[in-house]
Amino acid sequence: MEKRDKTIAHARVLVTDASYDHFEPVIPKIVELLNLDTWYKGLSGKIVLIKPNMIGLFPPDRHATTHPLVVRAIAKFFQEAGAKVIVGDNCGVGGYGLNQKVARVTGIIDAVSDAYKNIAMNTSLVSLGSKFVDSVVVSRDILEADVVINVPKMKTHSLTVVTGAVKNMFGIVAGAGKSRCHRLAPGVRDFGELLADIYSVRPPDLTIMDGIVSMEGDGPTSGTPKQVGKILASTNAVALDAVMCRIMGLPPEEVHHIRHASQGGLGPIDTNSIEIVGEKPEEVPFKLPMWIKRFDFLGRLINRGFFGSVSRSKLVLDTKLCKKCKICIEGCPTKAMHMEEFPGINEDKCIRCLCCLELCPESAWKTGGLMGRFQERPI
Repeated sequence: MEKRDKTIAHARVLVTDASYDHFEPVIPKIVELLNLDTWYKGLSGKIVLIKPNMIGLFPPDRHATTHPLVVRAIAKFFQEAGAKVIVGDNCGVGGYGLNQKVARVTGIIDAVSDAYKNIAMNTSLVSLGSKFVDSVVVSRDILEADVVINVPKMKTHSLTVVTGAVKNMFGIVAGAGKSRCHRLAPGVRDFGELLADIYSVRPPDLTIMDGIVSMEGDGPTSGTPKQVGKILASTNAVALDAVMCRIMGLPPEEVHHIRHASQGGLGPIDTNSIEIVGEKPEEVPFKLPMWIKRFDFLGRLINRGFFGSVSRSKLVLDTKLCKKCKICIEGCPTKAMHMEEFPGINEDKCIRCLCCLELCPESAWKTGGLMGRFQERPI
């Protein structure tokens, strides 16, 4: 990614205790401690788009998506400022058609009622200037909003190690665009760089991260809920991700999309350039996805190289959990999957993007094989 002319060198990140039952008082605290009072008072008549994590057909108690009580409180707060609030995301399953169903299953529609909008229905082609992808189809509502509020979930991720503020903005890409991105940047490093490129299209004005109940292990959907009890907030999502990583016990520079975003001038990740307000964050080490390994050279072999068929992670289907819904087949970027009695994988076409694992509502896909023995640091 090209370095921007104006580098964001300093940022402030709020860390505070929170619970779902008593979340509303947290939002005025965010406005106060991030010095956003004047900004907030000027939102009357403005379009504010709230972008939660609506990855797929997962109810709130799975903690794979942004909790609806968090989204409800944020939407109400900005409606009270006189803003026209839109809540929406491009979910990972089914393109345009399943968006409303995902919003209902995740509790978003019940939480925000008429503020929900299927933002996948109205799109624009945006020039990206990435070395992987020339352009992407993006939801026009995100591009046209006066203010974008990013509301990600604190989670591990089986491909990108973690998913937080920067990764959540991958959801601006609509329809089959996500699959195309996975296909054209299949390696972990390349995909991380592409995520940073996409994030640069429309960095959010404010990020409020749901870290009350997070997810560890085989995230972003098949992991284990983890009670952390924190909300993180910042006007800079890159800096927020750096603080998130350190809470999780990870060096942020080892997470490719966060490092690339910082190198592109989109925000700092070193501790000296980030002012933390609210409460001092304490480390709560997270269990990482099973296949993650520290060594970069081995990671590239696993994901793209000659030894991939031997050493890379193996995807295994638990047929007792599989409901034969075919979401994994429909969401496969390279059409490597087929349906027999149960879904199967053509290993020659598989790029190990782990979309099948990520999108399965039943968590029927698992990682195994040689790389399943390791649990260390990001590749």
